[in-house]
Amino acid sequence: MKTISIMIKPASSLCNLRCRYCFYADISENRTVASNGIMSEDTCDLLIERIAEALDGKGTANISFQGGEPTAAGLPYFVHFVNKMKEYPGIKVNYALQTNGTLLNEEWAQFFHDNHFLIGISLDGYKLNMDEFRFDAEHKSVYYTIMDYIKMLRKHKADFNILTVVTKELSSHAKALMKFYKDNHFEYVQLIPCLPGFHESTDVFALTPETYASFFNDFFDEWFKEVQKGNMISVNLFENLYSMAHGQMPYQCGMLGRCTVQFVIESNGDTYPCDFYCLDEYLLGNLHDSSFKELAETENAYAFLKASSCTKKPCETCRYRQMCNGGCRRQNVCWLNEETCAYQKVLDHVLPILSRIR
Repeated sequence: MKTISIMIKPASSLCNLRCRYCFYADISENRTVASNGIMSEDTCDLLIERIAEALDGKGTANISFQGGEPTAAGLPYFVHFVNKMKEYPGIKVNYALQTNGTLLNEEWAQFFHDNHFLIGISLDGYKLNMDEFRFDAEHKSVYYTIMDYIKMLRKHKADFNILTVVTKELSSHAKALMKFYKDNHFEYVQLIPCLPGFHESTDVFALTPETYASFFNDFFDEWFKEVQKGNMISVNLFENLYSMAHGQMPYQCGMLGRCTVQFVIESNGDTYPCDFYCLDEYLLGNLHDSSFKELAETENAYAFLKASSCTKKPCETCRYRQMCNGGCRRQNVCWLNEETCAYQKVLDHVLPILSRIR
């Protein structure tokens, strides 16, 4: 059975928040057209036809929605999308959506439950940290709005996890962050390293090799204390490293240091190979002109794949080279430079322990 994985930007880079570190705002500002607006019904229908075409009407479609803020497209967009996909009963669809959680209500929560969406809620931990980095256009706190919506998701039994961007500031507070997760009974967590701007190597918010290693090692120690007490919290990095420590493949993109074409669809049908590279120079083409197969065979697609291998000096003699190959080429700016690799320090710390867990 065939499988296709795509990411859709139904509201392009539009967003009602003004997060200080937003990577997609940085990406869009470096394009000729920063925002393509809300996806039209015609483009939505064409996109679904292209998915069915790629799968020959039978297989699995892993479909995620991101932004900007994808829910800015409105609930009717998603209702239409889901109903249109149901016209292809031979296709099993796995839905996921990443949201800041501020534009939602009970109707959204019920829709997510009924259609088996996995929701990623962007929440940078406790209120003090949230208010420092994530706020609306008037610089007002959105913390309680998001926490209230999490209650709605729980009420409607919709599946969700917490997405936390780890900034240089937050990296010093691993213990407080773990306490926040425990106090709020958050069982599924993704920790996302804060990146510098696309054309920069550092900035005031981004992790550095030193802060990357110290945070993830400290957070792992707090996490493992909870594991020993029988309190299991799913953390994306540790889950993937556990799998790798036991000879299995990680599920997280980029951990093996080899890029694949991800098919990121902007609201006008423009298609890119990766969420981190939605820039003019990486454009594969447009769905109005090309099928997914044709897009995957473009010169830009091949060039993107060819450039994925790590060439930095620490990788040449690293004992983990075959395991990670430098990791994600966009994210590794946080842990890898020509002199040092902080990821190696994390692996030295966590792998001996993970390999003993059964």
